[in-house]
Amino acid sequence: MSGVFTRSIEGGGWEIASWRGLSASPAVLGYVWWRQRRGTAVLRFSRDPVASAQALLLLALNAASMVLLVTALQKTAVANVSVIMATIPFLAAALGWLILREGLRRSTIIASGVSFAGVVLTVIGSLGMGDLVGDLLAVTLSVTLASLIVLIRRFGGTDALLAQAGSGVVLFAVALVVADPFGMAAAEMPLTVAFGLVFAVSLILWTEGIRRIPAAEAGLLATTETPCSILFAWIIVSEAPPLATVAGGLLIVGSVLFHARADLVHDRVSRPWLRPRIRPRI
Repeated sequence: MSGVFTRSIEGGGWEIASWRGLSASPAVLGYVWWRQRRGTAVLRFSRDPVASAQALLLLALNAASMVLLVTALQKTAVANVSVIMATIPFLAAALGWLILREGLRRSTIIASGVSFAGVVLTVIGSLGMGDLVGDLLAVTLSVTLASLIVLIRRFGGTDALLAQAGSGVVLFAVALVVADPFGMAAAEMPLTVAFGLVFAVSLILWTEGIRRIPAAEAGLLATTETPCSILFAWIIVSEAPPLATVAGGLLIVGSVLFHARADLVHDRVSRPWLRPRIRPRI
């Protein structure tokens, strides 16, 4: 829904991103507090300099991704951003191989090459249309989010959600210096707050899910966002995807499906629907 919200709110990229992050922070912090009450929290911020540095790195990357997403959506088509972001699983797989030493299979390499061709086709389609800056911002966003996927798994002792909740507050403080968040019209605030709450829910689900599965599989599941975001933008704000983006998107989504099929064939993913059912005792 990010594309729909961004298209529907009047304001600058910094302003929308800062209010979105600030609106999401209380909801995420509330979830962290509830999780700590249940005794399932990983680790609070501590005096350990290593843990603090890790938390600050996650905070900075998440804050950067907030601004990059909104700005990219304002400068290019929603479909372009969604298609380029579909390459995140392969970027995460490459970074997972470099940082986590997770295996990089032949099917992943092939799918990565095809998806890269899809990105090139999407970017070429934007030449001369004034969308190239937005496409490049989307590429930077994809690298940033892939890094977050890998680092959240690498920094297992750092509470990623707590760091990401703080990123909304820090982003708003930075926006006070480089932009004018209070200059947004009051009529835009209800939709902006709703944008933040939707973001909070997705952030919680995304971060908690990343901890439980490999980096490549986490990115692979996240690609379901691509067709949904394009479809919602088309239906709600009447933004049809460019032809080059459709072609590039088919290449990328096809590579994702190829990669998923290879995992299914070789039993590399869990299949909960095949587990035997256990009848409860009465």
